[in-house]
Amino acid sequence: MTVSKLIAVVIGLVVGLSLLPVVYTFVTDLTGEGGDLEGTAAGALVDLLPILYVIILVAGAVAYVTFSRKG
Repeated sequence: MTVSKLIAVVIGLVVGLSLLPVVYTFVTDLTGEGGDLEGTAAGALVDLLPILYVIILVAGAVAYVTFSRKG
């Protein structure tokens, strides 16, 4: 494992997590008071988007470090 691979993962995580407020605001606008999906079943699923975003971001970083062969 090289240092450049770890630096790339850290940069990717920092950029991805810095976009988390944008995702959260989007979800809040859709499912919050007066939103298009307020009180619907789809709204309940859309509320899970920030959690799924973080899970996919972390899983992608782990997969990149684990499965990339050349360093």
